[in-house]
Amino acid sequence: MPKESQPKGATRSYAPSKASDAAEAAADKALEASAATLKHGAELAAEVSKKAEGLISSSTMEPVKTTPGKKNNPFSKKDGEVSPPSSPKRGMTDAEKKALAAEAAAAASASASEFDELMSDRLPTVDTKLDFDEAKGGWKEAAVTDINGQYISVCGSGYDDLEPLGPGIGLWFRTLKALALYFSLMTLLMIFVVYNFIYLYYNPDSDMDEDTMEALSRITVGVMATTGQDDSVEGIDMRDIMLAVASIDVFAILCFLIMIAHLKRRQDKYVEENDDAVVSLPDYSIVAWGIPKDATEEECVAHFSQFGDLADVVVVKDLGKVMGPRMARAKQLDYLKDMKIDAAAMELKKRERALALQLKRVDRYKKKIVKTNEKIEKKLTEGFDSVCAFITFNEPEGRANCVDAYADGGWSCCPKEELLWKGEQKLKIKPAPEASDIMWENVLRKNALVQLTRKLISFVVILVLCAAAVGVLVYAKDAASNAAPAVSCATVEPSDLTPEPALSCTAIWDLTGEDAYNDPTSQARLAVDKFVDNVKLEECANFISGADWILPMDTYSANNYSVAQNDALPADASDWTGGFITDSQADECAALTCKKCYCVSSVDITSMIMDYIGGSSADSENFCKEIYDQMALESSVLIGTIVMTTITNMILMGSAQIFSQFERHKTISTTEMNEAKYTFAALLVNQAIVPVIIYSFIEVLEGFPVLFQGQYTDFESAWYNKVMVTIISTAMVNIVAFPLGAAIPNIQAAVLRSIFGCCAHSQKKLNELYSPAVFSLAKRYGQMLCGLFYTIIFLCAAPPLAPAAAILFSAMYITDKWLLLKFSKRPPMYDHKLNAFFLQTAPYAAWVHLAIATWAFGYYEIPSYIIDPGGLAGSVGVDASAVTALAGNSTTGDLTNAPDQFDIFARVVRLNALIPFLMFIVVTVALFFAGLVDNVAALFGGVCQGEEKIDEVPPFDELIFAGDSRYDESTPEGELNNKLSGLRSYRLEDNPEYMKFFPEVLSADGTAGTSAKRNASGKSETKAPEAQNMA
Repeated sequence: MPKESQPKGATRSYAPSKASDAAEAAADKALEASAATLKHGAELAAEVSKKAEGLISSSTMEPVKTTPGKKNNPFSKKDGEVSPPSSPKRGMTDAEKKALAAEAAAAASASASEFDELMSDRLPTVDTKLDFDEAKGGWKEAAVTDINGQYISVCGSGYDDLEPLGPGIGLWFRTLKALALYFSLMTLLMIFVVYNFIYLYYNPDSDMDEDTMEALSRITVGVMATTGQDDSVEGIDMRDIMLAVASIDVFAILCFLIMIAHLKRRQDKYVEENDDAVVSLPDYSIVAWGIPKDATEEECVAHFSQFGDLADVVVVKDLGKVMGPRMARAKQLDYLKDMKIDAAAMELKKRERALALQLKRVDRYKKKIVKTNEKIEKKLTEGFDSVCAFITFNEPEGRANCVDAYADGGWSCCPKEELLWKGEQKLKIKPAPEASDIMWENVLRKNALVQLTRKLISFVVILVLCAAAVGVLVYAKDAASNAAPAVSCATVEPSDLTPEPALSCTAIWDLTGEDAYNDPTSQARLAVDKFVDNVKLEECANFISGADWILPMDTYSANNYSVAQNDALPADASDWTGGFITDSQADECAALTCKKCYCVSSVDITSMIMDYIGGSSADSENFCKEIYDQMALESSVLIGTIVMTTITNMILMGSAQIFSQFERHKTISTTEMNEAKYTFAALLVNQAIVPVIIYSFIEVLEGFPVLFQGQYTDFESAWYNKVMVTIISTAMVNIVAFPLGAAIPNIQAAVLRSIFGCCAHSQKKLNELYSPAVFSLAKRYGQMLCGLFYTIIFLCAAPPLAPAAAILFSAMYITDKWLLLKFSKRPPMYDHKLNAFFLQTAPYAAWVHLAIATWAFGYYEIPSYIIDPGGLAGSVGVDASAVTALAGNSTTGDLTNAPDQFDIFARVVRLNALIPFLMFIVVTVALFFAGLVDNVAALFGGVCQGEEKIDEVPPFDELIFAGDSRYDESTPEGELNNKLSGLRSYRLEDNPEYMKFFPEVLSADGTAGTSAKRNASGKSETKAPEAQNMA
């Protein structure tokens, strides 16, 4: 819309007069300007009325609800319409003349449209006195309240108090509570499992010490894979213990699947009850896709009248191509409004120089808006094509007849002729969404290539962001690859537990006796350093089983291991000859093991810390520095990995929202569903999948870039120390990060209100500070699914994940209820689709869990009964006879006699793994058979579908709309609810959320410039528009 041109005499003077003796002349000029401005205001009013009639005449648009009487609203009419002032009298005082001039300007402002007012040279009226009651009243109007307009108590409220917010909100809190209860009960079961792990680790006969495993991994199944204790503990067979652990695990998953099935039944019942209690447009409406570009409402009436009487027909145009610029202009106009308020405040404070600069900025910004407006005008001249049609029947039977007809005969290659558009074109009929669910800025003609391109861009960018997490973990993996062998130091010296250990460090290199840490000339120290300098860490695992060194070294004890001493080794400048076992890394790995155990067990901790922190010249002489450096690096990398994972999670959640909007889905529910899926997938990959694939080594993929090139081929002891500790640590961080991440924006807004509320320079700014936050379920469902999946998937290996999940979901329940009822605006009427997606996806967590449990419990080091009547698995585990027969150069190869990496038979013959494996088969058949049936039903449309449900609602022409005086009256008992919830039609002009994008039909105070008359029932007395006039 072009910038208005003001008649001579109505132009505002930007430079205020400085001469104090010219007050009388200034007042006279103000009066002249007043008369001219009033005349111009009348002209503007006539012009706006004419434009509005052309835009929305005969429409069903309701006036936007406003409160014109609010104080200090610079763009609102005060106390109704301002009457034109009477003719000025020469005898008035200067103050009276100025007041009269201001009254005239206000009258002109009130008669202009919002767009014209903002683009004019007039500045708004501002008042230094802020009305906090207005701001708080606006907050209360937008916030969540009960039917009486009162705030709902956080602690004293129940599900019934949340029912008016729609089924989606009620289902969210029901699901959170159910998950918190389930994992709380599972925690009680897991106490037995964790107790056994702790006892095995800390009992007096344990072969594990403080250095064997990380603290968090001591309460995982890794303890069973690490310990080399006897077959029984306190008279209980360890195989029985593991059998009980496996059985408890499968029972927990069975309970989980039963809970999901129960939630599904409750959801269906809840949605049905809620649907029967609420009357809305979808009860009467369908949406027809595939109509021609030039389809009209008359043609739609002619086609769909065969199914029943029609109440309304709306042919939707591809408004998306013009709504983008309109939304951009709305943001620009809002910013311009702030700029003009700032200018008015400067004028009030007589800051003349600042005012002049601000007015120049205002003029520059207006030019930017004019350019945007030109884009809108250009788009309008291009015309619009029809995209789809919303058909609202007067009776719900008409809707059901239409859906059933197309379900029965619309899917085939030869549909009935009466179902074709004009007997030629196939239509796709779907139940209509809520009118408020439509995102008009995304309503465009379908272009498969554009949609695919946008999805591909979203996928690639999110994948790149996930790659950042991969980079962090690759660095962590490289740091871990330099760690010393994970051997329990309690097993490398003679003791009551191991009277004759396979490796006795003191017998070979007496580091303690020679005080190697403090004596640089110690021969044992010099010898060990030579061995360690030539070690190949990747081969050390061949000589370790669990946490025990398994290669007997006493074969080389002749002459007190003289072959291992410094005198028998090459000089420092000479090439390494292989040590005393020339073609094996056994001696080099043994030396590194002994050095690590000496440094962490025998050295005074105070001296160690002081030397390490002090640094200086002692670094080159510090025998244990490399060991301490590696330990410090591993600790810092672990903390850094957790921090980076948390930061990446926040970035991924923000990106999921951005790219869901970028894909331009046509409804809010589809956009939020997509955001929930992206959030869930990105978080799960980042927190659970990436650590597994980075630390794992798959032999058949050797040489593959980055992925599956780790150092762990199985769920061995060291795997629990790295991977499971990372996952458990991240789960513990999420207990705080997920609820706190949702609460921080609200806490920040509350702090800003308390600090800057008292000094806001305009009522508009104060009102914005008192604007409640948006409560969105999309991101929350993504977080909940992520937390559920990594907990369920790894619960078999890490029982502590159960209490962590119980605390997480309890914290999310409490935090979200607090945020919703205390800080959030009333959320949109969410349906059950997000919760249905959760219930549909959750069983796959159990499916993956059972596969992981089969793998983890089937590890050959874990005690288990063997069920192998056919001898399919062979003999697995440490080959004692081969180990004891080793001598001379026969120390090459893997002594653990582990099965092949993907030898599934070697796992399922172990009873521990057989139990979850059988359950895995049952769940696989159930899930994928059900999925197959669903896919077949979707392929053949309505062939496998029952008749469409007919809602028990009154005819559409008997409904009462919001705004009618009868709307607040209670429905008589026994009668059908006849009050329409939500919007009254699928027309753009009936959606108040989009009216702000049409400032040319709004008056300066935000009310509709013109409105259609409505009868007592709230319906329009005029005919519905023939096309989308808002276009």
